[in-house]
Amino acid sequence: MKRILGGILLASTFLSCNQQKTAYVNTEKIVKEYKTMANTQDKYAKMNDALMAELEQKAKAYQTQVEEYQKNQGSMSSSQREKAEQDLMSQRQQLQQEQQMRGRQIQQESQAAIDSIIKEVKDEVKSYGESNGYDFIYGQNDAGSIMYGKEEYDVTEEVIAALNKDTKDSIK
Repeated sequence: MKRILGGILLASTFLSCNQQKTAYVNTEKIVKEYKTMANTQDKYAKMNDALMAELEQKAKAYQTQVEEYQKNQGSMSSSQREKAEQDLMSQRQQLQQEQQMRGRQIQQESQAAIDSIIKEVKDEVKSYGESNGYDFIYGQNDAGSIMYGKEEYDVTEEVIAALNKDTKDSIK
């Protein structure tokens, strides 16, 4: 009986020594509260707004030319009308191409910046885990990778603090 009790005690001691240290972070909260991410999102939103304002100006100028053509088309010869219509069509296509090209460019730059920030966050979580002796740090999000976790295992705030410690509030 003593051997069995001793074996159970030894096994439980061995198991308690081999327990893994785990935690989780709320990935969506990190994205919202990481200042570099917010600054980057603001930067590209402003770039997009500036692009839209510029393109709107060009669209208004184009629309003015269309209205001018419509007003004067009755007094134009058929060859003049044809040339004016071709010019307007060409301008419209150029405007559409510019909008698509520049929109794509901003989107690609934005995605590259966000990918870089996500890598930075992953590296920080890894560094935090290694320096604090964690075996695993899981990511919690709306997709349900972690449906529930005790709050005592949530290290989100610590990771956000580590990420934001060197971040300035200004847009780069």
